[in-house]
Amino acid sequence: GDGALVLGASLMYASSSSATCNVGPDNDKDRGNAMRKCYGVDIVPGLVRRSLRHAANLERILLQEDDQFTNVNDISDAESIGPLQSQVKFLLGDIHKPNAELQNVLEETTIAVCFATTWSAGNAHQNQQHDDNDMTKIRKSTSLQGRKLPKLSKALSAGLNAGCRVVVIDGKLDDVEDGFSWQGDLRVQCPDTAPYSVATLYHKQ
Repeated sequence: GDGALVLGASLMYASSSSATCNVGPDNDKDRGNAMRKCYGVDIVPGLVRRSLRHAANLERILLQEDDQFTNVNDISDAESIGPLQSQVKFLLGDIHKPNAELQNVLEETTIAVCFATTWSAGNAHQNQQHDDNDMTKIRKSTSLQGRKLPKLSKALSAGLNAGCRVVVIDGKLDDVEDGFSWQGDLRVQCPDTAPYSVATLYHKQ
């Protein structure tokens, strides 16, 4: 999408009471944040550019002078949470054909959230069904039929390590063939997918 999920997650566990940043192995910072890194991946170049602009805007806001945050609760204090934000990076890539950089991201992922699966019609098998009485009626299988996402399921199964948790919005992975264990569903009110969306949690075996 446009980066909102990633940027929100990067600040979710930032706390003014957390420890100060320490530089660890490979120059990674321990930011006192439960989420060390937050990555966003999209196949649409325009959305990646929008995400980068939003990330730059958020960084600017977090660096503003403290007097612009008077009368705001502690968790919104820029000086307190800015240094504790998770490392953020946005990548242009195809989850079904990951390059080396994206593959490395998948391998170190501990929780993945797959949003916008409602529109991924090309995710399902592209077998066509013909109407013998009318050859103009050709229907392709889409991800909306049963909310099944077989290509995404196989891609995540191949790229993610065991123990990773996956949240899929309005979609279903193959929890038998691809080694995912269904953990539960949560109905979420969402104006973009009225009247609601369903977030499904899986555990990679």
